[in-house]
Amino acid sequence: MTANAADFGSAALGAFLRAVGLLALAAGAVLALIFAFAAAVVVGLMITGAAVTMHFWPRRKEAGTDLLEARRTPSGWVVETNAKRNA
Repeated sequence: MTANAADFGSAALGAFLRAVGLLALAAGAVLALIFAFAAAVVVGLMITGAAVTMHFWPRRKEAGTDLLEARRTPSGWVVETNAKRNA
């Protein structure tokens, strides 16, 4: 059997389309990796910003944290607070 021109063109076209599909797949994978890297950088910057903010932001005083000293005595516990000290 001999290959005619139509068979050769069909095989060449199929190989070309396969190569173009592989190239498109590779380009899509590269784009996906670029966007994943960019997203990782953005998330890293957000976490870093939150950590820096939490480090320098003043802490909120919660109720009951004005305890200065608590010690046990023979008659029980003695608790000194800002309210007692200022009175």
